[in-house]
Amino acid sequence: MLIDLKLAGKTVLIFGGGNVGERKARKFLETKSKVTVVSKGFTDGLEQLNQQGKINVIDVDISAESSSFIGSLISKSDVVIVATNDPKLNEEISVEARKRKILVCVVDTPLISDFYLPATTHFGKIRIAISTGGRSPAMARILRKKLEEVITGEEILQVELQHYARKLAKTLILDKDTRRSFLYKIIHNSDIKHLLKEGNVEEAKALAKQILEQY
Repeated sequence: MLIDLKLAGKTVLIFGGGNVGERKARKFLETKSKVTVVSKGFTDGLEQLNQQGKINVIDVDISAESSSFIGSLISKSDVVIVATNDPKLNEEISVEARKRKILVCVVDTPLISDFYLPATTHFGKIRIAISTGGRSPAMARILRKKLEEVITGEEILQVELQHYARKLAKTLILDKDTRRSFLYKIIHNSDIKHLLKEGNVEEAKALAKQILEQY
């Protein structure tokens, strides 16, 4: 089951300053999380993000530190991502996170993870996630790219229109079934489809409002 967590303002702790750690850091920055990366050495990208004040870094050889030190870092976090190249260390970090009931994801090791990081793509306000349950991140990325080729600009704008129409309908249509019927009528209306295909969102909103007035 996929759950879309609200991570804005939450502290995400990433162990591993390599390419994988950088990709995860950038993903969590998109959610407006507070990101800290722990590693002995960082990619140029992570160094740049640190210099820009977008992330915090802790430069330390975590493999040489005690479990109590690792635990102290984890206890200050809401989510832990483990992406070091040391399987034994990854497992130790996972154990410390679970002791403290902190959600942990060990990249490419689902058996010692509480959750998986699906392949995601963005279309305006739309976010689509594909998860293989940790079985094949590569296939998740391939399937994500296929979806990117299918979603149209009209469909992306329809989400914006539906948000507008739904808010408006809630104030004027009390019955849920009737309101649902109205929203589907907006989705399938040929004139609205044409307007959205042309990028005329405001005109589409005006037409949706006219249709609503008939209810």
